Amino acid sequence: MTPPVPETTEPVRGRPRNQQTHQAILEAARSLLNREGESRFSIEQVASAAGVSKASIYRRWPTKGALLIELYMEGLPEVITVDARSLRSELKRYLLDTVERLQNPLWRSILRSLVAEGQYDPVTAELLRERVVAPRRAAGSHLLQHAVATGQIPAGLDHELILDLLFGPLWYRLLFEHAPIDNDFAERLLRQVEPLLFSGSSPPPVAASRRRR
Repeated sequence: MTPPVPETTEPVRGRPRNQQTHQAILEAARSLLNREGESRFSIEQVASAAGVSKASIYRRWPTKGALLIELYMEGLPEVITVDARSLRSELKRYLLDTVERLQNPLWRSILRSLVAEGQYDPVTAELLRERVVAPRRAAGSHLLQHAVATGQIPAGLDHELILDLLFGPLWYRLLFEHAPIDNDFAERLLRQVEPLLFSGSSPPPVAASRRRR
């Protein structure tokens, strides 16, 4: 008896079956999210809608959180490019990219769910840091470093803390929903952070022991 051809090699109308299955799962998951919302979203529903087994989904995404991250990252670049010729204008674009994304209720719901799942699922927590948080922080860090090199801001600023000051209020509003995440919020936030960047003098260095606290 001839054994079946493995899923990873069998072509279907010119496309490998694993890729066709992959796209079918994503399309089913996207449709379910739009129709049912994140709170009723489950791997069982996705498998049924895509016409695949749950095992087929778990081979690609080890947790529900991993699949949600895949959907959240659709349309977003893995590496974020910045043009740092004007730090003020680029910083505004950098922040507004995230603000505009989170004006969509579905994306806000997904991101809140991912933060919650990450508290008990280390796979989701690591993917959230690696795919959502790290690329934005890397882009912001590059932006600030280039601004120092071109004399736009003084050396000696704590870049990691500056990035926390920019994104901390955004995450706070995302999680507690006490105030909107909109363009006015971004403008007001930037007005508070810019004096720290463009003061013309560097703050005193923070001792290493204090940084670790």
